[in-house]
Amino acid sequence: MSHWEKSEINLGIIKAGSPKKIIFRSLESIPTIKLILPYCGCTATKYDEQTKELVITYSNSNIPDQVQGAQSVTKRVDIQYEDGTTEILTIKATRIR
Repeated sequence: MSHWEKSEINLGIIKAGSPKKIIFRSLESIPTIKLILPYCGCTATKYDEQTKELVITYSNSNIPDQVQGAQSVTKRVDIQYEDGTTEILTIKATRIR
């Protein structure tokens, strides 16, 4: 059972080069969060205990010249709860120049 309204957010097609802010909203029944672990240095996280929202900022840097065409990306953030359970939140996008 997920403790979030959505465990995956697809941003669709985005233009590379500017940061994107993604908000995951938790359900009222969410256990106490022990640790938030983004799996990439290109994502920063901040959980607001009052609003029960996890704000993730994806840096969305420029696409390297050697990469041809659109670039599909999947970013993962693991949530560890005080009760010992874990959950994975996922962000997906297709990046273009």
